[in-house]
Amino acid sequence: MLRELRGAITALALVITGVLVAVSVNLGVPGQALLQSIRFHIAAGLLAIVLVLFLTGAWRRALLFVVVFGLSAGEGAAIVLEQQQRREIIGAAAAKPLFRMLSFNTLQSNLDSGQKITDYILASGADVVLLLEAGPVQPFIDKLAETYPSRAGCEDKVNRCETILFSKTPLADVQIRSMSPVWSNRLITATTVIGGQTINLVGAHLVKPYFDDFAEGEVYVLRQAIQALKGPLVLAGDFNAAGWSDNIDRLAKSETLIPGPFYPATWPIRAGMLGVPIDNMWTRSPLLIAHISAMPDALGSNHRGLIADISIAGDAAP
Repeated sequence: MLRELRGAITALALVITGVLVAVSVNLGVPGQALLQSIRFHIAAGLLAIVLVLFLTGAWRRALLFVVVFGLSAGEGAAIVLEQQQRREIIGAAAAKPLFRMLSFNTLQSNLDSGQKITDYILASGADVVLLLEAGPVQPFIDKLAETYPSRAGCEDKVNRCETILFSKTPLADVQIRSMSPVWSNRLITATTVIGGQTINLVGAHLVKPYFDDFAEGEVYVLRQAIQALKGPLVLAGDFNAAGWSDNIDRLAKSETLIPGPFYPATWPIRAGMLGVPIDNMWTRSPLLIAHISAMPDALGSNHRGLIADISIAGDAAP
């Protein structure tokens, strides 16, 4: 009986090991990008199985799988460490608080929560608000305009509202475009001036990572949009992928984007802090995310939004 149990557990561990290999090695298999976002969850599952193997006396097998766990988790940790090192470079200079930004996928079907979402935004203290799948707030745009007189997106109040950017300060050089044929008008760029500093704002809603070719193509379009903008920049939105996934990490490296001090879990909402950080926020020097957190209440959405306090390096402050 014990031998059969060990065999079954070992077989499960081998399956998980194969999944971890797919996370780390590009095999050209559809869906690999999706697995990359949950690589730490998968590794944690393997670690739990390793513990069972130890308890059943199969310690040699357990040690073998510990090595697999260490390699996979170590690779993911190295990606995160490299991203965080970019924070340390700019963080060495004293930072001056500049503004607060809220980014939230409100969910198109979440129409009954429009009033609650609007009330939350108005109470958030955010200076800039990016909303994706923004249909729920479409009836409340005029109410939001009392606090955020400048906006980009959703000018047509008849058709479905997809992406909208609100700001307390005037928005200029606004561009709204599509990143692929899958969805329309999910990329928005604009500039604004806050505290005497010109800031580039970029909002994006990327396709789900199992649309492999489309996901890569959208990141390419997003990268080009960022490259066209000079100076301080904030990128936010629903990326449908964690910051350590290949697509997003390559984007961050190529454009020298700086993550927040940690990656708040935003989906699925039932998982709470154990979820996946598929909603992202990044900055470009001299801007730095001083603090970031997920909204405590999803307000009927299937994502938790992000709210961040953004500072500017002291030697670059106006």
